[in-house]
Amino acid sequence: MKSACTRLALVVTLSSVALLGSALPAGASTGVVLADARFKWFYWLGIFIALNIVLFMLVLSVLYVVRVMRPKWRGRPQS
Repeated sequence: MKSACTRLALVVTLSSVALLGSALPAGASTGVVLADARFKWFYWLGIFIALNIVLFMLVLSVLYVVRVMRPKWRGRPQS
């Protein structure tokens, strides 16, 4: 059985690879303009949404460890 640190490292690694893999095609253009001056607001909105998703995944992982794994390690019923 894998330790909790190993599992957490695996989840973080896989999440990072998935996030980078999904963002990679966005920057792979060959000189084609993706947006002109009319659509500049999309850039900050995309960064905001991506950071919110990363923060949500982090909070979800921490809450899972606190509410499910820690009571399991201490021999108490899980919530």
